[in-house]
Amino acid sequence: MNQFIQRKSFRYVAFYFMLIILLASCTKQDTITFSAEIETISENNILVKTIDYENFDVASVDLKEAEYDFELSEGQIVDITILPEIRESDPIQAAGVKLVLTKDAERNVADYFPIRDNVKYVYEGKGNEFASYEVYTDYTSDTKIQQMVSNGGTQIARVYERKGGKLSRVMSRGEVYYRENLLNQRDDSEEVLLMEPLEKGTTWALEDGRQRTITGISTEVKSPMGTYRAIEVITEGADNTNVDYYAKDIGLVKTIFQSGGMEVSSTLKSIENNSSRVQTIQFYFPDVEKGEIFDKSKEVEYSTNDSTSQILEDAYKGIANEISGVVLSTNAAIKSMTVDEDNKVRLDLNSAFVSEMNAGAEYESMILQCIANTIGNYYNSEGVIITVEGKPYESGHIKMEEGESVRVKTEGILDKN
Repeated sequence: MNQFIQRKSFRYVAFYFMLIILLASCTKQDTITFSAEIETISENNILVKTIDYENFDVASVDLKEAEYDFELSEGQIVDITILPEIRESDPIQAAGVKLVLTKDAERNVADYFPIRDNVKYVYEGKGNEFASYEVYTDYTSDTKIQQMVSNGGTQIARVYERKGGKLSRVMSRGEVYYRENLLNQRDDSEEVLLMEPLEKGTTWALEDGRQRTITGISTEVKSPMGTYRAIEVITEGADNTNVDYYAKDIGLVKTIFQSGGMEVSSTLKSIENNSSRVQTIQFYFPDVEKGEIFDKSKEVEYSTNDSTSQILEDAYKGIANEISGVVLSTNAAIKSMTVDEDNKVRLDLNSAFVSEMNAGAEYESMILQCIANTIGNYYNSEGVIITVEGKPYESGHIKMEEGESVRVKTEGILDKN
């Protein structure tokens, strides 16, 4: 009898404990799992936007103890498992347990090398006096951008093109101190800088034998502007290595060159929006009474895609209103100006330049010398071929042959600044 009671009591006790466990499991979760998109990444923490979870829309997830086997990147879709102890804040704070990647982020070249007008990038350098430089946007199209790079020692014009899932530098020209639209020019320096798919392991060979590889898609890069998650691209040469970092919506944020124990780096310091490029130009004018030529300097500003010839024409006329001596009359206009392979400038003017001049032979010669000095000096050229409506210059006093140029003469000019 006592044994029967003991067995029965034991069954009741066992059932009681099982009920307690069952009820506990129904009222308290060990973990919570939901799908979300990673919006930002910081050290041991991610900010996510939930996809299929109703209790909250955004969460800050601590990853110190979390398990995952992939490289985190903004835009990834992940299944996140967190502990149920959620700290109320804005956004809510949670401790991550596990992350599973369900869909990788969609990355394209345009996101990591944006084409933007009227912007100036400033980079600070280490390891070389020319590692610090500034970058201006001179010209843009839907797929191309022309930048002017100034490092204190020289100015370099570079053209980049986004096409077919690739970012390529298609032209690079040093010692360019003038501003001219070179978007449609290419040279033998062309090389691919980025190539889709933008994922770890993508590799391509360059014409000179070097190999370029994407080695990271969310590499942490620190700069004076803050910390970025960037695509890391390593270029291996015979005796040197170059590492470039591209951040989403920014572009190049850092580059490191290493060779024989030497390291030179350039890191993004600031971005200036609504920025214009400024040049100081020497404009030359005739002094009618003295029969001499004098010069006057003026700062001119260019916005992206501005016509250089129009800016210089307006500045020329503006100075003439302040002094005596006119080179460009009211209706005179610069139709085009370019520099050829022989470093001679070809300057085309409209017919009003001649018809409104109203000058004798000597004065006309001074006017031609003034405009040749101004435009030739701007291009650092020794001669300027002047045409009118596309034909060799001709007036009642002066007639030029095809290809004939006016030699730039700036020695002994009176400075009236």
